[in-house]
Amino acid sequence: MRKPAYQIYICKDKRKLFVTYNIPTQSAMHEILLVEDDPLYAKILSYLLENNGYLVDCAADGLQGMEMVRKKKYDLVVTDILMPFASGLDLLDDIRGNIASRDTKVIVMSIMDGEFYVSESLSRGADEYLQKPVTAKELLQSIRRHLYKAIAC
Repeated sequence: MRKPAYQIYICKDKRKLFVTYNIPTQSAMHEILLVEDDPLYAKILSYLLENNGYLVDCAADGLQGMEMVRKKKYDLVVTDILMPFASGLDLLDDIRGNIASRDTKVIVMSIMDGEFYVSESLSRGADEYLQKPVTAKELLQSIRRHLYKAIAC
């Protein structure tokens, strides 16, 4: 289990109080691209991920997400499906079609219920499909599962 991003240790030595911070280096933190067109939902998810020790970049649509993935290597991408300019499925195709990003873990989320979106996402190479609304616990467990599966391989 990974330590939280900020951990405080307090030790009493006679009358003195010592506080030390265990802050991981930037290289130890995972980088996640969050692609979500709803600004409020993106802000909430970004806050959640950052407070759990992840470095988060945000894209407002699939096209912007494609540009960001081509410029930078992410450990994981979390994307919505229905977005303007390019869908999450288009983004997924772009990630899987690019040699540099092919191994990036991708979690697809959507409010759309039904077999089509689930099967289409998984057949195009998504590592997991989550039904919105997603709980914080569900999202964090999914992210940890895929990041640590990637490290173990």
